Amino acid sequence: MSSEESYLAILRYLTNEREPYAPGTEGNAKRKIRKAAACYVVRGGTLYYQRRQRDQQRFAELEVVLQAERRARLIRAAHLAPDGAHRTRLQTWQGLSQKYWWRGILKQVKDYIKECSKCQEKLDRSRSLSDPSEMLEELGLDTKSHEDSNETDDESSNAASIPAASPKPVKKKPVAKHELVFVTFLSIYTHFFSVATSLTYFSATSIVA
Repeated sequence: MSSEESYLAILRYLTNEREPYAPGTEGNAKRKIRKAAACYVVRGGTLYYQRRQRDQQRFAELEVVLQAERRARLIRAAHLAPDGAHRTRLQTWQGLSQKYWWRGILKQVKDYIKECSKCQEKLDRSRSLSDPSEMLEELGLDTKSHEDSNETDDESSNAASIPAASPKPVKKKPVAKHELVFVTFLSIYTHFFSVATSLTYFSATSIVA
């Protein structure tokens, strides 16, 4: 089942109460549709994907685009700035993923930029630069990209958030055996020295008396 067919099956499940499944749908496929549908909602006949925001309890609702032609138009519009400049992959992804969603969206953004002649010319110019910082600036990659971690091909994994990791306990440095022996010997020596000092004082007092 293609991604478009999967989305149509989810849309049918959420909107058709009498016949939520297409005729001939097997039991295993029905379970997958029910599980995936937990991450979607239908508003005004349009399917929206609910993606949990990072470090937040609310969801962002992104329109699921089913038509391949419309997907291409949206990528092209997100890639071109109002002044005609070509945005970087990160900028294109960020602009597009704020409103829209479909499975494989990030890969299609990458493929589109690879086929963009102006972006390839920019890449060729960057290869001629000797300074790595100039190369990053030329490519618009001077900031760390997080779009790979934002996209998931398994929408069902969006059902729960990941709790923050607890700090690791600080490991105590093990004490070497020779240090323990030295400490024990020092304690015994101190004890006997204290006893010897007391006896000497007692003897001296007795003689004076």
